[in-house]
Amino acid sequence: MPVTRTLKPGQPGTRRFQACWGDKLVAVRYRRSANTVYTTIEIIVDEREQPRPGVSLNAVHADRRAAMVAVRIAYEEHVLRNAAKRNHARWDKTHKVWLMPRGTAVALGLQDRVVEGLAEQCTESELW
Repeated sequence: MPVTRTLKPGQPGTRRFQACWGDKLVAVRYRRSANTVYTTIEIIVDEREQPRPGVSLNAVHADRRAAMVAVRIAYEEHVLRNAAKRNHARWDKTHKVWLMPRGTAVALGLQDRVVEGLAEQCTESELW
């Protein structure tokens, strides 16, 4: 199916897709077959920093997994608290969060409870 027309966001014919996808919309393309006209869109589905030259992507991911994060677990959630303790998480009594590597939080299914940026505020003297 050859592309008959490619439109950039903001051009007439793209506005309804731009209303739905916003800044994620890259292009709208019209394709034609024997009896049908197809409208396809190109969108951005993932965005991340590019690693510096000479640094492998595996090293970037390993560094991210090893980075300490703060995780909120309620006092009543005994099962999750015990799982955190078994995985050597440390309690910060000032901020009332558990500190653990991001990889551990993901493995325990706690990635939605991560409080970004709080782990840097926790110091060794605050750990219990």
